[in-house]
Amino acid sequence: MLRRLYIPALALLLTTTGAVAQDLVAPTEALTPAEQQKLFRLPPGFEIQLVAAEPDVHKPMNLRFDAQGRMWVTQSLEYPFPAADDAPHRDYVGILDQFDAQGRAQKFTKFVTGLNIPIGLLPIDGGALCYSIPEICFYPDRNGDDAADAKVVRYSSFGFRDTHGMSSSYTPWIDGWIYACHGFANTSEVKGADGQPVVMQSGNTYRMRADGSHIEYFTHGQVNPFGLAFDPLGHLYSADCHTLPMYQLLRGAWYPSFGKPHDGLGFGPTMLSHLHGSTGIAGVVYYAAEQFPPEYRDTVFIGN
Repeated sequence: MLRRLYIPALALLLTTTGAVAQDLVAPTEALTPAEQQKLFRLPPGFEIQLVAAEPDVHKPMNLRFDAQGRMWVTQSLEYPFPAADDAPHRDYVGILDQFDAQGRAQKFTKFVTGLNIPIGLLPIDGGALCYSIPEICFYPDRNGDDAADAKVVRYSSFGFRDTHGMSSSYTPWIDGWIYACHGFANTSEVKGADGQPVVMQSGNTYRMRADGSHIEYFTHGQVNPFGLAFDPLGHLYSADCHTLPMYQLLRGAWYPSFGKPHDGLGFGPTMLSHLHGSTGIAGVVYYAAEQFPPEYRDTVFIGN
């Protein structure tokens, strides 16, 4: 039986130093990472560990692990306001490594700099795929020094009217495709090397080849999907805010969005019947490992 446990989750704990006073910034002083750790509510027997904090990381957006167990993180100083073309682009992808017994990273390497709100990220053989406004690029590391040597555009171009939902959640599968999300409010006409366009408006999921040869729809609809995960049988799940917070995605299916119609066959089936207080749903993980107790296995965890 599939059990679902919803927990508030952070991969990285941050302080917010030097914040500019705005209506959207909390008037209280930022907590230190140690203070924040004490405020998490965890199930009995669990602990939460600090991986990284400012100034070693800045506003992490997406993370992925490579085959060496290193954590790659897209980091943004700009978000949510894109840097102008003639302004410095301060965002970057960093590699975190050498974790101590308490889980804290000891080594921080900037793999590629000069980015503009990077979100989607996937380390692959010979480098990394990364989204930075307005395109997905491959950044090769030809000499193995953990620094990108070049920029090769793979897929272009993505809308960025709403920087909350651009191109994210790059999730590879054994079929050779990389699955990804396209988020709320943006309209994108994206092409690969074959020149075949995919036109997406607001929530969709799609899949692409790592070499930039082809991109295609996977599902239509949802409002703002952010997070994908496969289970051991190859079923794909997404997290979505503003509609039901989780769907199992069926290839070619349509899912509810803000008043948008389906394709005439009806919407894809739902898994949940409640919103779970959603607006900030982000991230989904299917847990099929054995480190947690048995009651947590075959469980979907969603960040809310």
